Amino acid sequence: MAMISEKIELIGKNLYTDIPGTLTLKSIPTASELEYVGSEDFVGTMLDSILPEAVDENVNFHNLLEVDYYWICRCLRILNYGPYYTTNAVYCRSCGKVSYGEFRVNLKTINCIPIPDDFSNDIVVSKDEFLDFSGDVHLALPTIQQIINCRNDKAFQTPDGNLDSDLARICYMVTSIGGKSNLTPIEIKYKIKNDLSAADYIILRDRISELSDFGLRNGGTAQCPKCHSNDASFVALVNDKFFRPSLGDLRQWKHDRSAGKNKNISRSATATIRKHN
Repeated sequence: MAMISEKIELIGKNLYTDIPGTLTLKSIPTASELEYVGSEDFVGTMLDSILPEAVDENVNFHNLLEVDYYWICRCLRILNYGPYYTTNAVYCRSCGKVSYGEFRVNLKTINCIPIPDDFSNDIVVSKDEFLDFSGDVHLALPTIQQIINCRNDKAFQTPDGNLDSDLARICYMVTSIGGKSNLTPIEIKYKIKNDLSAADYIILRDRISELSDFGLRNGGTAQCPKCHSNDASFVALVNDKFFRPSLGDLRQWKHDRSAGKNKNISRSATATIRKHN
């Protein structure tokens, strides 16, 4: 097969000491593609089998920031299969209707919030923001390995066996709390439960969400099948379905390539990064 490659710039390019800020992404052969079809451990397969074949540089992909893992997956999908994606639901803000069926949408309409150049990856929720807690909380953007660990940490399971995903994520992001650092996620969990009131926990959770809101959004924009407004939206989560284009998606991509569009995947991919208003 003809090998296609593109240079992509990482969202957190200034935050690494062991990963280049720009990577060379290349198309993958069918043999590699088959590895992640229906994989039970989709993220693990991507990190250990797919990305090492798709990136020229020697990288420990487990050390990627979560935002860059999803960014690379998005660029890899467009490089191999084009930007078109078939979704089963489109939500319209104009007419308030949800359309169910099969609708072709464009992944390039999914925005990506950049990390500012002066961002040091030391996120601070000041003690002045809390109602009762008298200390600062410092956090860092999580790596994809930290996200894997927090999702599998049984210490954060609720009595009914579900994961308290908000608390787990927070505890894996905290680097110091109330002046105490080098704490394990479990120690942070008990400090939050013992030292923060219910109101302060909500403040902490929501401020972390605001201060770390970088990277790809969960979906993009589309035309409403009912009222034809361009104010509709769709969801496209990065999972095995994300890498399953339909025949129609591929035919549309072929048409665009024949017409001279999408010549540079990384350039058209990074064009969707925009700053906060």
